Amino acid sequence: MVSLNLVLITLVVALGGFVYGVDSGIIATTLGHDTFKYAMFGPTGSNADLQGAIVSLYNVGQAFGTFAAGYSANRFSRRWTICGSAIISIIGAILQTAAVNAGMMIAGRFFAGVGCGMLLTVVPVYIAEASPPQQRGFIVGIQGFMIAIGFCAANWIGYGGAYAKGDAQWRIPLAMQMPGPLLLVIGCCFIPYSPRWLIQVERYEEARAVLTMLRKPEIDENAVSRDLTQIQEQIRAEATEVISFHVACMKLFSRRYLHRTLIACFIVVMGQFSGSQVIQNYQNNFYETVGFTGNTSLLISGIYGFMGVLGQVIYLFVVADSWPRTRTLWAGSLFLSIMIAICMALSAQYGDDSSGNLDGSRAAIAMIFLYSCAYAVFFNATIWVVPSEIFPFFLRSTGLGLAVFCKSVAAIVLSQITPTALENVSWRYYSLFIATNAVAALVYYFFLPETGGKSLEQIAELFGDPPVPNPSDKAGDLDDKGNELQAKDARSTHVEKV
Repeated sequence: MVSLNLVLITLVVALGGFVYGVDSGIIATTLGHDTFKYAMFGPTGSNADLQGAIVSLYNVGQAFGTFAAGYSANRFSRRWTICGSAIISIIGAILQTAAVNAGMMIAGRFFAGVGCGMLLTVVPVYIAEASPPQQRGFIVGIQGFMIAIGFCAANWIGYGGAYAKGDAQWRIPLAMQMPGPLLLVIGCCFIPYSPRWLIQVERYEEARAVLTMLRKPEIDENAVSRDLTQIQEQIRAEATEVISFHVACMKLFSRRYLHRTLIACFIVVMGQFSGSQVIQNYQNNFYETVGFTGNTSLLISGIYGFMGVLGQVIYLFVVADSWPRTRTLWAGSLFLSIMIAICMALSAQYGDDSSGNLDGSRAAIAMIFLYSCAYAVFFNATIWVVPSEIFPFFLRSTGLGLAVFCKSVAAIVLSQITPTALENVSWRYYSLFIATNAVAALVYYFFLPETGGKSLEQIAELFGDPPVPNPSDKAGDLDDKGNELQAKDARSTHVEKV
């Protein structure tokens, strides 16, 4: 049984996923408004380079945000890093809404990217550290669910903008990026710190109170003590490994941790090279390729958004913590490869709207819809679950930050080349994603160990870390130290009541 307290806290923190979904998705429908094109690109309403820059600078911002997140999450806590990220996202949304030229729009997208890069790094870390092993896939998956809802909301917000007049068609939708991060800032004032971060800074009694609150009603005081002892022993063992953010970055590429680093980066990068973001951001270009334009194209985008939500519901109640993580990833990669291959074949045959065969065009769009649903089932949450659980505590935020940085670099490359590629090779461009998904399936099958159902400390053993001492041998360790720590915790408990 999932703790109600844990679900409520996760829903607040997972607003970071909603913020990312809206901020990433809103640009697709924004680029579909003619009023936006004329305002940003001049009388011709077309400039592939500027269009690519508006999309890619968001990803550049994400890359910068990951550097700040890795340091801030350890130094100032996961909680306040999430709060700061939301504030930066609000600044980006204000700049976009008030943009008077492409330069101001690009600056707004950059700041929004910084905020979302930090959120993508820290939100799954916080949730994973607060979740029990048996339910981690479901709980972290709530972030993926919120991302899907954000994407869906962005598509319908953009469609609704078509009924406004003049520049309000795109300014109002861009302004709708603000409510999500504003709610997240307010919510951060009421959520607790990550229990593992509290133990790192030696605030043990606060950590005990947080764990007790998160695990109610299915955990007793002895179980809390065992969990605390195990986490404390793991963090104590890791404390000699790293003393600064710079050393943590170096450790990621040491022989001991390189496997985990490569796996995490590969999984998150494949979220881009699966083709999902290209299809999301440039879906209107695809609809034009098969003969649908204008408001019809925007309406299709809105319906497309529901497919991700449907797929995420299937993940939460069918896949999460029921299917092995490894099988979910390799089977999903093969399925996406097949979907894109079918879609590409239909686009090749029916892409010329002069053929007059709308049935073929509709079939191509149906494959895109199935692709979106399948991506949500297999990847939307899983690509954040696995990287958030394979790193040891002292590398978790830094390692996930590096993975998001690599994702951002991949997104920059794809967002810059995609408009030009679609102009020059059209449907043939999608063959790239057929190949990348097929390769990913092989990598997941042969090189990814199964992490489902294991504690974060047990997962470390899968990658060769020494086993943590049995908590039952030291179950009374924290209780014996209670008097010694009481004075220290008294100085910290006035800061936050859990």
